[in-house]
Amino acid sequence: MSSQAGALAASQDRAALLLRRLPSPTAIFVVVLGVILVSITVLKGTRDPDYFWHLTTGRYIATHGIPSVDPFSFTWAGKPWTLHEWLSELGLYAVVSAIGSVGATVVFGVIAAGAFAILAALLRHAGVRPLVIVLVCALGGWVLIPYLTVRPQAISWLLLAGLVAILFLLRSDRPMRALILIPYFVLWANLHGLWVIGLGVVGLYLLFTLFGRTPMSPARGWMLAAFAGCLLGIMLTPAGPAGVLYPLRYVQPGNWGLANIQEWQSPNFHDAVNWGFLTLILAVLLNGGRLTPAWLVADSVVGLVLGLASVRNEPIAAILAVPSLGLGIENRLAGQVREGVRRPSVALGRRILELIAGAVVAIAALAILLPASPVQVVPVPPDPYPDQAVTELLRMKPNVRVLAEYGWGGYVISRIYDSGGRVFVDGRNDMYSEQILNDYSTIRDVSGDWMSLVDRYGVEAMLFPPYVTIVKGPATSAGWCQAYRDSIAVVLVKDCSLLSRS
Repeated sequence: MSSQAGALAASQDRAALLLRRLPSPTAIFVVVLGVILVSITVLKGTRDPDYFWHLTTGRYIATHGIPSVDPFSFTWAGKPWTLHEWLSELGLYAVVSAIGSVGATVVFGVIAAGAFAILAALLRHAGVRPLVIVLVCALGGWVLIPYLTVRPQAISWLLLAGLVAILFLLRSDRPMRALILIPYFVLWANLHGLWVIGLGVVGLYLLFTLFGRTPMSPARGWMLAAFAGCLLGIMLTPAGPAGVLYPLRYVQPGNWGLANIQEWQSPNFHDAVNWGFLTLILAVLLNGGRLTPAWLVADSVVGLVLGLASVRNEPIAAILAVPSLGLGIENRLAGQVREGVRRPSVALGRRILELIAGAVVAIAALAILLPASPVQVVPVPPDPYPDQAVTELLRMKPNVRVLAEYGWGGYVISRIYDSGGRVFVDGRNDMYSEQILNDYSTIRDVSGDWMSLVDRYGVEAMLFPPYVTIVKGPATSAGWCQAYRDSIAVVLVKDCSLLSRS
């Protein structure tokens, strides 16, 4: 019997050793979620219209340095342009130059997944069971999926998750660790304008600290110093102190942006795209902040308010809500008896099954979401962008001053900038004045004295979808000539002699 017991003990020891070497259930889930998010990002490719001007800006910075005035348009040329994401754009250009646009989609998919890896690790550190982590992070991923993109804002999602983790782990017995927030915000302020949301999160934490509601309350002086350092740190950008106020335009766009840009509008819950966010709202309301740090509850509420104000803020809401949800659900389950300690061999068998299940889900995601060959992921999709129309326009007049569809502006910049061409407007609506944006709409929709506007701005060509009012007759009736038409775009030119060059 003793020999059998010894053999059994040795077997259990080997199983325990192997179990320790295998990834935890939380790690398995994070990898699977990461594969799904990366696959979806690669599938979506570079269809985000802002990708193109971000990339062109990164190339400009690498070649000429950081601009202080707009180099891409003819309506705002020579006027101030505050680049609140110059470092992200330079990084994007470096990534695309090194591994191509498909590689960039992989990198940005990993960045988005990294946000949930941080939150999952934080919740596991707080003692939340793996099943709860899977549920809340899966919900957060559902909210994030429609907004996966190759744009600097994805970097802010990662930084916001990291900020929540830093604040959660701060303790008064090591108060100097709060000072890490200062270089953190120096970096963030040069990467993307959403540092203003992060600063608000720190401000809320400080407020609760001052009222004795956080672990840093006994060392509130250090938190005050850290917050003051963050305020100074965000000024360490190419724009200097003046750049501090610029992201406020980003947070609160003008009337034109609210009326015409879908991502700035409130969510429509009749649209399935927003059902994940609706589920998140219901989950947070049902959770009610049960035995969760008050500052985290406040952050989750603020995140929901931001998401209700603008759909582009839904990922922010998800990242801020996941920790609060995880802690609250875990507390509700705390009264239930956890499963007893399993024998190592049984636990090993279960872990192997978890690995197999995770591998099956990950492989299925890759097979379903990705094309058979990475070559089929076209860097510049022919639809919905006017590829051939811009080619014809460049053939007629390389340095053209073109009034293009707002959503095409970034793509057009990437095609015509090198030859001297300039656009009327593009996705940088936070830079242009409301007057220019309203004049764009007046011309596009023929809703006023559009002819005097095109003369005043010196517009030489127009590029719009076939359904837009200006290309359905008013322009040609006023003497403009149609230079090109296909199912995607129509090109109109003011100088009809250019047609002989096409």
